[in-house]
Amino acid sequence: MATHAQPIAARIEQQINDIFNSRQVNGSLDVDQLVGLCEELELLTWSSGPTPMHASLYAIFLAGLLTLRELNRAKYLWKRIPNGSKTDGLPEIWAVGQALWKREIGQAYAAIAALEGLPLPVHVQTIVATLKASIRECNASLLSRAYTSVSTSVVAQALGLTLEDALKFCASQHWDVKGDFAFPNSDGQRASVVAPTPSLPDLDQLHKLSSYILHLEAQTSLKI
Repeated sequence: MATHAQPIAARIEQQINDIFNSRQVNGSLDVDQLVGLCEELELLTWSSGPTPMHASLYAIFLAGLLTLRELNRAKYLWKRIPNGSKTDGLPEIWAVGQALWKREIGQAYAAIAALEGLPLPVHVQTIVATLKASIRECNASLLSRAYTSVSTSVVAQALGLTLEDALKFCASQHWDVKGDFAFPNSDGQRASVVAPTPSLPDLDQLHKLSSYILHLEAQTSLKI
């Protein structure tokens, strides 16, 4: 990197670190700002010489775009990352992106699980956890729109949680639980994660989710 650009790059990297540090105080990660800073740093890096941005920063950038569901931008980012920089969990993060493209819930959670088993840098671990939570919340939103009742074991698998944690999640969203079934929004109120009226892509995702849940229910029946 050119000498004149180094102080600017250092400032941007410090801002990125500050965002992660502030998460410990306010409990949330400003993913929008994080993505903007990573984009700024990437442009600065490429304009200052042939050396690419560090792989861990690319990992944060890519996972941030996926968290925001900026799938087109994520795809083009993946294509322009030099092959030699595709480390620090980048291939596994992109595997999550590919699953999100296909709206394959099971594959997305499997890719996240593979990521969690890697010795990732701390900040990458944090953004991966945020990505996982965003997938869970999106699926919970779709569940609440698609079903009036659903098996708690299916909820657990659809949200990538243990049964115990799934029950806690249902309670946090004010879903009634009776026996082995959860009743999303049974009190007539929208849960906090529920998005506005779905668009056509959302409806397609609802269909994908419904198909996946039918598959899970069939597996559960076979086990019984």
